Amino acid sequence: MPPPPSAPLAPLRSAIVEALYPTSANILPVVCEGLGLASGDREEAFASKRNYVQGRISGLSRERLLQLAYQLLQDGPNYELEEAVGRVEEAGERLISELLRRSIGRALIPFDLSGHVPIFEFLRDIWPIDRLPSRLYSGGTVQDDLERHMHRNADMDNDEALEAVGAYTCSQRRFFRFLEALLHPRTREEDEQRRLVAILNPLLQRDGFHLAETSSISGYPVFTVKAISGSAGAPADPLISETLAAFDEASVHEAWTRALQRRTTHPEGAITSARTLLETVCKHIIEDAGGTYSDRDELPKLYRTAAEHLQLAPDQHTEEVFKTILGNCQNVVNSLASIRNKLSDAHGRGRKAVRPSARHAELAVNLAGTVATFLVSTWRARQASQP
Repeated sequence: MPPPPSAPLAPLRSAIVEALYPTSANILPVVCEGLGLASGDREEAFASKRNYVQGRISGLSRERLLQLAYQLLQDGPNYELEEAVGRVEEAGERLISELLRRSIGRALIPFDLSGHVPIFEFLRDIWPIDRLPSRLYSGGTVQDDLERHMHRNADMDNDEALEAVGAYTCSQRRFFRFLEALLHPRTREEDEQRRLVAILNPLLQRDGFHLAETSSISGYPVFTVKAISGSAGAPADPLISETLAAFDEASVHEAWTRALQRRTTHPEGAITSARTLLETVCKHIIEDAGGTYSDRDELPKLYRTAAEHLQLAPDQHTEEVFKTILGNCQNVVNSLASIRNKLSDAHGRGRKAVRPSARHAELAVNLAGTVATFLVSTWRARQASQP
C-alpha cells in the first residue's frame, strides 16, 4: 500500500517564521536556541529576522517542525500557525470536500447560527474574526463585515457569513469544532439540536462522517463529529436516511438518526430508538391510510395494522414465497419488540440483568431501518399507483 500523501511543509515553515517575527532581534538568537534551533548572533538577526529563522528551520523534518510549532503554540493561540499545523496533520486523513462544507452552509441558512450565544462571541471562539482581514473592504476586519451586513443591513445569510469567516477553506479540525459548537447544549435546546443532526448527518455521511452523541451535560446531549468506520456505519445507512427523511423529517428521520447515533455509544438507548422508529412509521402509515390505532397498541399490533393497509399481511397473499417473506418480517418486528422489552433502557432492571452490546444494538437498528424503509417504500409505491 502506498504511503499517504504528505502536505507541503512550506506553509508550516512560513507560519513558524511569522510566529517568531515579532520577537526582538536582540533576543531572537536566545529564543531560537531555547527552541532547540542552531545558535547565531544578533547581527545576523538584525539583518533579517525572517531569514534568520528560515535558515534554521529549512532542513527540519515534518516531525521536528510540528514539535517546534507546538512549542510556539504553548505561548498562546496563533490562528495561522494552528491552521498550518492542521493542514500538515490532516494530510492523508479522510477529509470532507469544500463542496460538502458549502452544502452544510446552505442547510444552515434557516437556523439561528449561534442560538443562545451572541453571534460574535460564538464565532470568535472558532475564528479570530476581530483580526482576520475583511474580504469586502480594505482596512477592515471580518467582524466589521459581519457587523455591517448581518446586523445593520441584514443582507448576509448564514452561508455568506460562513464564507466570510473562512469556514469553507479552513482546516477540517476547525470546521468540525464549528459543527460541535453549533450543536452544543450551551448554544441551543435539545429539540433543535436533534433537528440539526437529522439534517446534517445525511450530508456528512457522504464523505464518511457523522455527528455522534458521545456524552451529556446535565442530561443534555453533546455531539462529536466521528468518522464512520467498522460498526459505526453500514452501506445502507445513507439510503435509509434519505428515504426516511423524505417521508417525514421531523419525527421519523429524527428517530432513525437518534438510533444511528446511539448504535455504538449507547446500545440500550439505540434499541429503544429502533422500536420508536418502527412505531412512528407504522402510526404515520395508518393515519395516512385513514385507519385508527389506540395509544395502548404495542409495536406488533401497530405493524399488523399498517401491513394490512399496505396489503403486506401474510394472509393477504397466496404465493408461498411471499407469505414466508412477509411472515418473517412480522417475526422481525415481534423480536424487536421483545428485545426492547428485555434489553433496552425503557424499563428498570435488576443487578444481574443482561445488558446489550454494540453488536446487539447494531442488529436491532439495522433491522428496524430496513423494515421501516420497506414500509415507507411500499406506501409510496401504492400512492403512486393510485389514479
